[in-house]
Amino acid sequence: MEHAVRKRKQLCFISICLLILALLTSVILTVSLAFRGYDSYLQSPNQIYIMEAGILRNNITFAAGEDHIFYYDFENAAYPQLIEAYGIGDIAGNGTEFERALRLMDEFAPRLHHESYYDNHVDMNALALLKYSLDNKKQGINCRSKAQILNEMCLALGIYARKVWIMPNSGYDNDCHVVNEIWDTTLHKWVMLDITNNEYWVDENGTPLSVLEIREKGAMQNFCTPIKPGDSLENLESAKERYIGDFLYIMKNMVYMEYCDAYGVGESVTTYLLFPKTWIQRMNTSFPELRAWHRLWSRNSITCEKIIRRQRRADDLLALYYLSLVSKKRLICSVNSTAAL
Repeated sequence: MEHAVRKRKQLCFISICLLILALLTSVILTVSLAFRGYDSYLQSPNQIYIMEAGILRNNITFAAGEDHIFYYDFENAAYPQLIEAYGIGDIAGNGTEFERALRLMDEFAPRLHHESYYDNHVDMNALALLKYSLDNKKQGINCRSKAQILNEMCLALGIYARKVWIMPNSGYDNDCHVVNEIWDTTLHKWVMLDITNNEYWVDENGTPLSVLEIREKGAMQNFCTPIKPGDSLENLESAKERYIGDFLYIMKNMVYMEYCDAYGVGESVTTYLLFPKTWIQRMNTSFPELRAWHRLWSRNSITCEKIIRRQRRADDLLALYYLSLVSKKRLICSVNSTAAL
């Protein structure tokens, strides 16, 4: 009798297992059949890049303008405290501006936890942001705040530095990115530093690149890649494959740029947008009332004063289209040359 009961329990258990297996098989088959034959037209990272490069190529040209100067504060009263409290002078060490800024980025990038939806409630200055977020994974900050920290550190050490918002093409895309550029006197050019990803960008020769150089190379499908401090420059194709996600993300956000009119402790409320010529044409078509609001400046506004005096180019112009002094006091601008600033 007990043997018969035990056998029935075994048969019941086996039946239940078979039913569960049949149910799982049915679900898997249903899902498989639902997606059978479905193929995205974007099958690989390279196809995504082709799409992004086409968008950049269609917006590669900027409009012309007149002169304007941006300002860089090297004498703020907060700098000595920043240098002493965080030892940034020792961390930066000696070398070129690029080498020193790179050491700062490499030191602080992994110590600042990222939070995309951080609400910017902390005062926008390095001392306040570092006190809130440094080595604290529970209190992350976004790319805008990280770039502010690196910018003030560089300025405190006498390095020309600026925050740059890099922006996407789609009006439905509310995700942008904020990076830094520093002026290196040895390279005689601006160099982009991305403290959020702890990366800078190079060409096929390993030469560090500026924001606009990256934008132009992306549009023309010329080689460039993000790379991290300490990475070998021997096999850059391999580096591009390794960081392809970051590559595509930056290219997506290279359609237009936003700059502040002054850089120091805190964030200027006046900003300038570097707009493609095609966007200006669309605005003039769709929003003719904005045409009366424009004001022209030169692309020299994106270079530091001492460089302007030594190297002024009449063909490298910047146009700032004045749209509104309400809210952020935002200005729209564009350049007529694809040469990097």
